Amino acid sequence: MSAQALNIMLVDLFRSEEALARYQQDPDTVAAQYDLTVEERERLQAKDMGWLYTHGVHPYILVQFAFAVRYELGQYLQQLQTATRQISPESSV
Repeated sequence: MSAQALNIMLVDLFRSEEALARYQQDPDTVAAQYDLTVEERERLQAKDMGWLYTHGVHPYILVQFAFAVRYELGQYLQQLQTATRQISPESSV
C-alpha cells in the first residue's frame, strides 16, 4: 500500500474537473495509473473515508476529495469518527 500514491491521486482528482470526470467514468483505469492496490481501489470506489484516513490519506486532501465528489459532510465525519473510535461531544449527551 502506498499512502503517497493515494494522496497524489486524490489531489489530482480534486484539482481537475476533467481528471475527476475520467475517474467517475472509469475508476479502475485511472487508479491503475497510480499503481494502487486492489484494496485501495475498492476502498476509494466505495468512498470509505474512514479507511482512507486511517491508511495515510492526509485529512486536508481527504476532505477536499469529499467536497469534489459531493460527499455528505455528516457521513464523512461519522466515518472518520468510527474509524478512529472517537465520539463527538453531541453523541455522548
